[in-house]
Amino acid sequence: MTGLLLVFAAGISGYLFFRHFRLPVPGVLGSLCFAAALNLAGFYPEFPLRYLVWFSNIVIGTYVGQKVTRTSVRFLRDLPVPALTISAGMLAISLTGGTLLYFMSDLSPVTAFLGSTAGGISEMALLSMSLGADVASVTLLQVFRLLAAILATPVFCRKWTAWHEGRTQGALSRVCPLPADIGDIGDDDLPPSPGRNRPSARGYAILAAAALAGGFTGYRLHLPVGILTGAMFTVSAMNLAGKEQPPLPGGLRTAAQIGIGIIIAANITTDTLRQFTTMAGPVILITLAMLAGSLSLGFLLHRMTGWNYPTCLLSTSLGGLSQMSIISEEMGADPLKVSILQTVRLVTILMVFPLLMTFLFG
Repeated sequence: MTGLLLVFAAGISGYLFFRHFRLPVPGVLGSLCFAAALNLAGFYPEFPLRYLVWFSNIVIGTYVGQKVTRTSVRFLRDLPVPALTISAGMLAISLTGGTLLYFMSDLSPVTAFLGSTAGGISEMALLSMSLGADVASVTLLQVFRLLAAILATPVFCRKWTAWHEGRTQGALSRVCPLPADIGDIGDDDLPPSPGRNRPSARGYAILAAAALAGGFTGYRLHLPVGILTGAMFTVSAMNLAGKEQPPLPGGLRTAAQIGIGIIIAANITTDTLRQFTTMAGPVILITLAMLAGSLSLGFLLHRMTGWNYPTCLLSTSLGGLSQMSIISEEMGADPLKVSILQTVRLVTILMVFPLLMTFLFG
C-alpha cells in the first residue's frame, strides 16, 4: 500500500510541477516523467494496473461522449474522406517504418513490422504472440513510439499553431476577428446559463451507470480500446437522445490524465532502456521519419477539411487513442473528431495488419 501511494504521489507531483511551469499536457507528461523516474530508480511497486486502466478509459470515454450533441454530429458527413485518407496514410507509414527497420536491424520481418506499426502497445503485443514475433522487442518499439508521439506532438502542435497565428494575424485582423473554425467551439466555450447542466446526485448516478455499462459492453465485445469506446458510445447515445447530463468534474479528468501517465511509466524499466541501446540509432531515425509522415498527413487533413491545426495534427498522431483524446483538450483541438479518427486508425490497423502479416510471413 505504501508503494502504491508513492507512485500516485510521484504522478501528482509531476502534474503540479508541469502545471506550475506551464509545460504542455501536465497531467499526462508530468506524471509520466516523475513516475518513470521512480520506476527507473527501482522503487516502482507491483500492483494491478488494470483497475487504473479501466478508470482512465471510463473517464476519458465519458468526457468525449459528452461532446457528442445533435449540433456537433453535423460534421460526421464530412468524415468518410478524412477517415479513409488517415487509414491509408497510417498503413503506408507503418509499412514504410517496418521495411526500414527490417533492413537496418537484425530483427525478424514480423517483429520489425509489428514494432513499427501505429497500433496500440497491448494490441501489438498480443498480435506478436500469435504470429511468433519477439514480444519484448515489439513492446519496446511500441513504447518508444508512443513516448515520442506524446512528447513531440503537443510541443510541435503548440509551436506550429503559434507560428501560424502570428503569420496570419495581420490578414485576419483586416478581414474578421472571428475564429477560423467556428465549428470547433464546444460546450465548454459557451457562457453558462441558468439551469444548464445543473449537477445532481441522480444525474451523476445515471451518467456513471451508463458509462460503466458501455465500458463493460465494449470490453466484452472486444472492441478496439473497448472500455473507452464503449463508454463513449453509451454516453453520446444518451446525449443524442436528449437526456440531460451533469458536466464531468475537471478533477476527474485530471485524475484520468495522471493515471495514463502512471500506466505508461510502468513500461519504462532499466531492462527496456538496456534493450533499446542495442538498436537505438535505427529506431530513432525510423521514429523521426514516422513522426514526419504523421505530421505531413496532419497538414494534408487540414488542407482537406479546414479544421484547426491541433485537431488535424492530433488526429494523425502516432500516439494512442486515449492519450490523444485527452491531450486534445489541452491543445485546443476537437476531442470528438480526434477520438473518432484515432479509432478509425486503430480499427484499420487491427483489421488489416493481422491478415497482411499472415499472408506475407505466415
